[in-house]
Amino acid sequence: MRHAQASRSEPGPEPGPSVGDDLDTGVTGLLRYRRLVIRVLLVIFLLLPAVTLLRSHPLTGRDVFLILGTVAFVVLADRTVLVQMPEPGRYERWQWALVPVVFALGAVLFAVGHMAWITPLAVASAAVGRITPDGRPTVLGLVGCTGIAVAISAATGLGYGNTTVAGAVVALGNLLAHSAERRNVLMYRLRETRAELARAAVAEERLRISRDLHDLLGHSLSLITLKAELAGRVIGTDPERAAREIAELETVARRSLSEVRQAVTSYRQPSLAAELVSSRRILASAGTECQIRAPGAYSLPPAVDALLAWTVREGATNIVRHAAAKHAEIVIELTDTTASACLSDDGAGPGKGSIPGIVDGPGASTAAEGAGGDAAPVAGSGLAGLAERAARLGGTLSAGAGERGGFWLRASVPLAGPAPAKAVNEPGRERAPS
Repeated sequence: MRHAQASRSEPGPEPGPSVGDDLDTGVTGLLRYRRLVIRVLLVIFLLLPAVTLLRSHPLTGRDVFLILGTVAFVVLADRTVLVQMPEPGRYERWQWALVPVVFALGAVLFAVGHMAWITPLAVASAAVGRITPDGRPTVLGLVGCTGIAVAISAATGLGYGNTTVAGAVVALGNLLAHSAERRNVLMYRLRETRAELARAAVAEERLRISRDLHDLLGHSLSLITLKAELAGRVIGTDPERAAREIAELETVARRSLSEVRQAVTSYRQPSLAAELVSSRRILASAGTECQIRAPGAYSLPPAVDALLAWTVREGATNIVRHAAAKHAEIVIELTDTTASACLSDDGAGPGKGSIPGIVDGPGASTAAEGAGGDAAPVAGSGLAGLAERAARLGGTLSAGAGERGGFWLRASVPLAGPAPAKAVNEPGRERAPS
């Protein structure tokens, strides 16, 4: 739900949750007090000439008109110049109809009362300046108000000096009100933009957490299920092996709990080297022989390393869940311009009814959920989540059925440039051919 809109005259405090900070709150309070002071001063300067007339006896028809006209002008000015509106820059029809009335009354008061009633005309000019948008309407409003003030001064014989003062005061009121309203519009839009950015950041963070939890829990729970099933099958014939599997199950569960906590607090990013070792272990536990081909030494940017690690983790998890494969292969290819991870197996391949396993190019957000594909993919998780990660780095994610059966998954990401190598040899890893 959108936040409550700010006032027209000055941005006011928003009820309920706010994205503002202490500085924003302080500025809002200062503007509120300033508006109150301006309201009081305008009322004083508008009513002061009328109060002076009340002391004169007897009152003439001119005096009565000026007193009543001033009171009416104060009421109208409070509804046009000083009123708080829901949104700066947007006006109701009644305001457009009321401003000409206010200006006409201010001009008449100035024409009848002369320089003592210059304040109503200046305030009426400010009302015009407030509602005129930028560009030609602003110039036309300024020239029109100033021209009328000069014309009235000249017609009533106020002299050159008073005519100059009247024109300057009316023009100044118009310009000040216009600039203040443009500032209010800008502040309102900035507040709206900041609130929208805050909401977008919250949504993005929620998506990131849900995606990371899916990847973490999907891998770990698959391994836990596999260990539990294996322990259940051998507990009667091989109690020692069952005990080992149960001990490993406890270790995996504890590690998974730690990983989830770290992911939620944004402390953990997977390592490609660690995921290669972990994937070999989980595949071996599932009875799948895994061959890993990767450079013996490399150095990758953290974001690229994390993407390839997530790809290896997701691919290995899907092989265990869906493929029932005998053999699997993980290939890490690094060049001066690209880095890629490819996983393939000789298992069941995409199941009937699955979405064709192609996710290609930045911005892709759907993919077959593993080789089985018996459930619709969820945006932000599984292969769909990998596609989003790859797209953010300008890379691609592709997947599909192998030419000789099975399933393959490949993530490729461009590199900014070659990086110095570092040793990351892991037990059982083979060096890729140069």
